[in-house]
Amino acid sequence: MGLAEKRWVQERKKTDEEAFVSQLKAVAQAEVPVEIDWDAFSANMDDAQYISHDSYGLPNLIKALKEVTVDDLGKEAVKSGLKKVVIKPAPSDQARFTFEGGVIQWHAYFGSSSSGYVYADQMKKTIEAAL
Repeated sequence: MGLAEKRWVQERKKTDEEAFVSQLKAVAQAEVPVEIDWDAFSANMDDAQYISHDSYGLPNLIKALKEVTVDDLGKEAVKSGLKKVVIKPAPSDQARFTFEGGVIQWHAYFGSSSSGYVYADQMKKTIEAAL
């Protein structure tokens, strides 16, 4: 990893990750550990630059959780059921989103082709099915 990648990782942790963790805490009404593999994302910064995009980036998961927690039943289910969020990069054909044992595993693709995106409606269905 070169200096440009190291700077990118440092900036993403300071801006995108802090904002994401803050929003997640507000929606889940609990501290939820978050692991984002920034080093792995930095290997392809052309794709990773879209990680904070409103339509398919990190805000997508917040949107899905907001939809799940629209009522007291959903709020309580997320608060007691969500234990951890793990986000790692994946090629578009291997992107997936799972929620098992209280852990969201998002193998995410954030590149310029929409074929690997996981949208909020898919996330919501997966989360609700597991709660």
